[in-house]
Amino acid sequence: MSLGSNIADKRRALKLSQEYVAEQLGVSRQAVSKWETYQSEPSMKHLIKLAELFDSDIKELVSPEQPSWKKDQENRIKPNQKDIRMQLSAVFGRILMLISFLGYTGAYFDPAAYQLPIWYLHIWWGVLFLTGFILTFIGASDYFNRKSGSKKIIGLDCLLVTSYFLYEILPFERNINTLVSLLFGISILIIINIYFFIPTWRKSNH
Repeated sequence: MSLGSNIADKRRALKLSQEYVAEQLGVSRQAVSKWETYQSEPSMKHLIKLAELFDSDIKELVSPEQPSWKKDQENRIKPNQKDIRMQLSAVFGRILMLISFLGYTGAYFDPAAYQLPIWYLHIWWGVLFLTGFILTFIGASDYFNRKSGSKKIIGLDCLLVTSYFLYEILPFERNINTLVSLLFGISILIIINIYFFIPTWRKSNH
């Protein structure tokens, strides 16, 4: 990054106006604007004052590399992005397992309704269930290993598994059983995320 960009970025990060910076350095606002737009460069005296004003090292302003303060900011963003991916992995993994299990159960008891070979249905729903399991495992591993999440979530996961069997236990038509099973499973997923995943992944990574 150029000197002008470093000055502008540091000033905006500290929420300082060009007028304020100019006043502190004893120059005009136009001079600061020219520094930031590469029309001119500050003298060594002004560079020293800028470094003091920004509470940084002169090297951070003149170095073409990314300033350390911005690197630190990006380093804090990266774990947050990973947290989001892990949370989505856990959510979609459980949903996919639930849907694929219900789909497999429906194909097993009523294969004629799909008008497809039974082996194809077994493979299709099996692959979907395995994909959901892998996504869930990835999210859960991160939750327990990196975040030291609460073990109480295991009980809710066991309760989620019961939604797999509601399809056959409920005395209604299969369509209604499917709907009730999905609603029950999704409700458990919502509770898991509200009380465990979201609060835990929002904790500091330090």
